[in-house]
Amino acid sequence: MKNILISLCLVSSLYAGISIEKAWGEVELKNSGVKADINDVKRAKLKQESAKSMYLPSISLSGSYTHLSEPIKIEDELTLPISNVALPIEIDLSKQDTFLANLNLLWPLYTGGKIDAAQDIYAAEVSEAKAKKEMKKDTEFLKLVKYYYGVVVAKSLYETRFEAQKALSLHYENAKRLKEQGQIASVELLNAQVKYDAAKIETTKAKHKLDIASSALNLLIKSSLTPISKLFVNSNLRDESYYKNETKENYQGLKILDAKQRQSDSLISIKKAAWHPKVIGYANYNIYKDDSILMQTLPKWVAGVRVSIDILKRKDRSQEIEIAKLLNSKVKHLKDEAIENLSLLVEKTYKEMLSSYEEFNSLSSSLALAKENYRLRNISFNEGLSTSVELVDAEMFLMGARTKRLNAAYSFVQKLSQLSVLSGDRDMFFEIEKMSEGIE
Repeated sequence: MKNILISLCLVSSLYAGISIEKAWGEVELKNSGVKADINDVKRAKLKQESAKSMYLPSISLSGSYTHLSEPIKIEDELTLPISNVALPIEIDLSKQDTFLANLNLLWPLYTGGKIDAAQDIYAAEVSEAKAKKEMKKDTEFLKLVKYYYGVVVAKSLYETRFEAQKALSLHYENAKRLKEQGQIASVELLNAQVKYDAAKIETTKAKHKLDIASSALNLLIKSSLTPISKLFVNSNLRDESYYKNETKENYQGLKILDAKQRQSDSLISIKKAAWHPKVIGYANYNIYKDDSILMQTLPKWVAGVRVSIDILKRKDRSQEIEIAKLLNSKVKHLKDEAIENLSLLVEKTYKEMLSSYEEFNSLSSSLALAKENYRLRNISFNEGLSTSVELVDAEMFLMGARTKRLNAAYSFVQKLSQLSVLSGDRDMFFEIEKMSEGIE
């Protein structure tokens, strides 16, 4: 009994399903590209945190050993007051080998805004990394919707082909019976056989397409789970202007350009800082010095402030500022152009989505007609009032109506996912999916 239960669990796990929303959760969790971009965000944040210490003083420990060609000394004469005799004297001020150990401090007190601008650049790099991560997610999200519902469509088409094969098989058997009874000609039987053989080939092709689509999905979500969410359409959509405004505010590509804009603004500030004076506080503390007279005269510590202004540099600072401004202007123009192009893209995507919805509704009536036509043709054929060609044509018309209707729904779903990405709201896709009635 235990082995039977284990076998049943294994079998059920092989055919376990996964919704589109949970499939997206798997992609977010397991996709290598998304993980790489997450690491880029972490790296940018660490750089930003590390750069905060630019405001702090730098403290270093230094030591030196110096070998002199000869000791520093004073040579003089000492005149004795009684005898008025001059005696030569020699005083060693330092040894030939000297040793020093110092603790040094440098503290940037004013840099003309250069440190603040550098901080802004690091913060903008974090924003850029986050936007790139979200863009990578958007790319994988669109791929998931394409693959996931591609499997749904392929499965439905395979089932349709398989049902058509079964119907044509039954038709072929009926044709053989009618031929034996002399109710139809041999050519009718041959035609039924040819159509049945062609249906088997099409069913095999549909199965191969389903297998390929499933493999692509399984590779993306790194799982062998099968889709359980259905295709859908929905007319409960906002106005086109809403999506245009959302795209302008939230599209990740524009956020990348915003981050580039901030970086170029800060670059201008850095270049302008070259015209400002630099004020640096400094201090030095002697930790060790040898016992020579010269070394003993050195102070224990010193502290002060140094101000420096570059009068002439090898690079033209005015030109460098202009170069930075040109880069800044280029980013602004790129953003303006991107906003215009995105507005057109949203309009195109929105209208194509509505067109897919309208096509789906129109094909619903065509599907109902095709079903009724096939039912009547099948009855007529069994009664000898219709030919096999007419029955097969009715079957093909039914299949065509189903396929076109599925493709219209598939197109709607894809356009909706693209609109969700453009407006920076992937959750919108799942919200509409949940309140829509699935298509059988």
